[in-house]
Amino acid sequence: MNAINQVRLFVAVPVLSGIKHAVAGWIDEIKSHLPFRKWVHHEDLHITLQFLGDTPSERVPHITQALEEISAVSTPLSLRVESLGFFGRPTQPAVLWAGVGGDVEGLHSLQQRVVSALMPLGFMPEERTFHPHLTLARNYTSTAPFDLNKLSDFPIPPSLQGDLLEWKSKEVTLYRSHLNKLPMYEAISVISG
Repeated sequence: MNAINQVRLFVAVPVLSGIKHAVAGWIDEIKSHLPFRKWVHHEDLHITLQFLGDTPSERVPHITQALEEISAVSTPLSLRVESLGFFGRPTQPAVLWAGVGGDVEGLHSLQQRVVSALMPLGFMPEERTFHPHLTLARNYTSTAPFDLNKLSDFPIPPSLQGDLLEWKSKEVTLYRSHLNKLPMYEAISVISG
């Protein structure tokens, strides 16, 4: 199989446009205070359920069908953006993220159903524990140790209407990554529950 027929894929819960725009403003505020090498384009915000990696493009219809079967029995999730956190060493974080709250139990259940549905297609689950989040930035670049106390300097912004950043999710999306484009992610299958 040559690389031209491969697509880099992951399954995620999409984030509503209004939420993305509010988080974009939040990212702009944080950027000037916390030096990270790469900041996520707001259109690329999502909650990853499973990373599939490089996949033969002819497998996309089978993946989509499996996701449709899950969505047919899924109920909408009430989700919200929560405070900042990080992955990696406390002095040199690899990832800066915004937490996801609300129906986290339902989100974990959905993630498990996605993993179970895709295992027969040869996609193995990640070994690390599922931790729902929105990635905001990668690779802290300062020579000074990261100051965890600075995270509290950036409270969750309100939506454009002035209320909490929350939404109802009825979709699971199969995304394709384009590593040298902005935004990087293209929705190739959107499955509504």
